[in-house]
Amino acid sequence: MSSVIPLGTFEKVPLRTAWPTEDGNFTPWLAEATNIALLGGALGMELEVEAVERPVGSFRADIIARAVDEAEHRVVIENQFGPTDHNHLGQVLTYLAGVEETKTIIWIAESIRPDHRAVVDWLNSNTLEDFSFFAVEIELWRIGSSPAAPRFNIVASPNDWTREARTAVRRVGEVELADSQRARLAYWASFSEYLKEKRASFQIRKPNKDHWRWFAIGRAGFGINAVMSTEKRRVGVELYISNDPGKTAFRALFAHKEAIEAQFGEPLDWQELPGRKASKIMLLKTGVDPAQEAQYPELHRWMLEKMDRFRSVFAPRVRELSTDTMLDAPGEEPPEE
Repeated sequence: MSSVIPLGTFEKVPLRTAWPTEDGNFTPWLAEATNIALLGGALGMELEVEAVERPVGSFRADIIARAVDEAEHRVVIENQFGPTDHNHLGQVLTYLAGVEETKTIIWIAESIRPDHRAVVDWLNSNTLEDFSFFAVEIELWRIGSSPAAPRFNIVASPNDWTREARTAVRRVGEVELADSQRARLAYWASFSEYLKEKRASFQIRKPNKDHWRWFAIGRAGFGINAVMSTEKRRVGVELYISNDPGKTAFRALFAHKEAIEAQFGEPLDWQELPGRKASKIMLLKTGVDPAQEAQYPELHRWMLEKMDRFRSVFAPRVRELSTDTMLDAPGEEPPEE
């Protein structure tokens, strides 16, 4: 008896098979909530569309979005079929200057020319760390007669190590960072590079001094937090519910605690957090020192493995929750350690 398992072959599909035109088909498709979430997931951001084809000078910005996890942070998305060209590069720079609160530019095309990738790399290396530039290729793939599926390939993005080094140099003579803040900057910068090396679907756009990093899970108000503490000698991963004052979502998940933990493979710490808008479901790794670079490989591996498991177990359940009583106002950020 043959033990060979039949496998399909990936086939690349022309974009115009699904979207005959960029402006009339692809841009409206990308602006839909489920599809902008796909792009956001590839970039490690949760994006909320504000406008489509908004006039900016003599041009029209394809999509203007807002980064849900950061106040006063607009994201301009420029779409292009075919290879990138100088005209669209000029438009990208125009949008950066012409749209208030723009901190991130995402340039999407079928192919990113090497000279334009070099420009994006230069912008990331020579602008303030508040600004981020991404060059992204869009592809369609299918197996056999299956429906085509989109894939976003990040060709150019901020180099977190370089930017944090520049930031640290600039801070010399201004304000002295505490040891814990330096440790957080170093840890998240290293973890960012680890995610890139592993081609993880999670990404850190910009390391910071917080003890936590937030990652989209596909629904506003919910996210996966990666946390670290040098003082408490631990790292952790959690499902963070940021705006559930009535605890509706938390209790709906808690009702299936046994099944969730069986699927997850180990017990979880369920924290309703009475008196706060937020709740969380957490897993900790204790007795470690995230300030020690020698421990990075083990901690990064553990953290990514648990993040993948949290998303696999919780993302489908979160999408199916009926949370009519949850507020639409901004939620609650994780507190200090």
